[in-house]
Amino acid sequence: MPPETDNLRLEELYAADQKDREKVYSAAKDIEELKVRDQERRKEVITMIGQGAVNTPKDLYHAAVLFLHGAEPKEFLTAHRLAVMSAILGHRPSRWLAAAGLDRFLMSIGLPQTYGTQFEHDKAENRYQLRLPIDDATVLHFEKRFFGVPPVIERIAQLNRRIAG
Repeated sequence: MPPETDNLRLEELYAADQKDREKVYSAAKDIEELKVRDQERRKEVITMIGQGAVNTPKDLYHAAVLFLHGAEPKEFLTAHRLAVMSAILGHRPSRWLAAAGLDRFLMSIGLPQTYGTQFEHDKAENRYQLRLPIDDATVLHFEKRFFGVPPVIERIAQLNRRIAG
């Protein structure tokens, strides 16, 4: 059996997703169009999964990112699951994505996030802040480091530097 190769179409979908995230959207029409493009990409990934065309750690990571940009709890949970599988297979960036997928899922069903990966932009003050609530009382001391989740203060500073820069 030949070795698994990365899904090139999935790479293209991921690249388009990332390119969409470089832009700043302020008009409601533009945001709605982005949501439609995101949904179309996820539909294509679902087809690929059904065909057995998402196999490598990189494929799983790309698919997870596309689901993280979903709109429903089940999409965020799918992002978490795909990222966990990718991380288990050795793809290090998937560790953070697994934590972010879980946080986004929890918040979407009305529960506090665990790892502190979810932030929001305060337009009035033009700065980022942690999306509350957060319940990290049971997070092990090394757990955030394992998942590559920086301390909240570091991440807020990083996000706010992007605005200023």
